[in-house]
Amino acid sequence: MKALVIIVLAVVIFGSGGYGVYWMIIKPNQALKEEKAQPPGPPPPDLTLPEFEKCVALRRAGKLVPARAAFYTFIEQYPESSKSGEAKDMLGEINTQIYLTPYPAPDKEVYIVKKGDVIDRVARQTKTTSELIARANGLKANNARGIILQINQKLSIPRLDLSLVISRKHDKVLVLDKGKFFKWYPILKWPPQLEKKPVTPGKPAPPVLKQVGKVTDRMAWVNNARVTYADPTYLQATHWIQVNIPHCTLHPILDEKAENRPPGGGIVLSPRALEELGALLNKGDVVTLE
Repeated sequence: MKALVIIVLAVVIFGSGGYGVYWMIIKPNQALKEEKAQPPGPPPPDLTLPEFEKCVALRRAGKLVPARAAFYTFIEQYPESSKSGEAKDMLGEINTQIYLTPYPAPDKEVYIVKKGDVIDRVARQTKTTSELIARANGLKANNARGIILQINQKLSIPRLDLSLVISRKHDKVLVLDKGKFFKWYPILKWPPQLEKKPVTPGKPAPPVLKQVGKVTDRMAWVNNARVTYADPTYLQATHWIQVNIPHCTLHPILDEKAENRPPGGGIVLSPRALEELGALLNKGDVVTLE
C-alpha cells in the first residue's frame, strides 16, 4: 500500500513539474518559432506623411520660397521619416531652381552696376562666381564681347556660404549653405583609393579618416581646351571641380581616354551635377571627406 502511495505521489509531483516545464519553456519556444515563421506584417504607418504632403503641395503650386522653408522644417523635425531622403531631393531641386535662375527670393541682394564694372569684378566684390551671377540674372554671353553690363543695371546676387561634404556613408556629395543642407549629388563611382573595403564578419569596419581641404579650381573643358563662362561653347563644356584632398577632384567620365580624367583619379558625378557645382562653388570653399 505504501509503495502505491509513493508511486502516485511521484506521478503527481513529476507530472505537474513536466506540465510546468511545458508551459514555461516548451510552449513559449514553440510560439516564438511560429511567430518567426510568419511573413513580416505591413510596416507601421508613417505619421509624418501629412506634413510631407503639405511641403509637396507648396512646391507643386510654384511657391518655391515657402516650399523651401517647409522642407527645411520637415527634415530638421523628422530626420527619421521614411520621406526624409525624398524631402532632401526635392529641397535640393528647389534650391537650384531659386539660385540658378532669376527667380525672386528675399535672400538675393540687389547690386547696382557702376561705371567700369564687368561681371568678374562684381563677382569678386560680392564674393561669388561670375557663372552664378549670370545664371541668377538670365545673362547670356555675346559671341564677340562676352557678357556686357549696363550702368545702373540691377543684378540679383545670391548670398550663399557654401561648403562640400564628400560622404562615404551616404555615397553622395553634400552641398551645405552656412552649415545647413542645400543639395546632394549621388556619387556614381569612387576612385580605387577611396573605395570601401570589405569588412571581415565579426570585426568592426575600419574608421574613416576625416580630411579637410578646399576647392582649388573650377574648370570647364571643350575639345580638351579650357573655356570660361563667357565663351559661346561654355554650355557644352565638361566641368571639373578640383579639390586638394588626394583623389577627390570631382569630374564626369565621358569616355575612357585618360585626358578626360584627373591625374591620380577622382570622384565621378553626373555632368548635370558638375555643371551646377561649377556655377555654385568658388575657389577656397571648404571640402570635407568623411
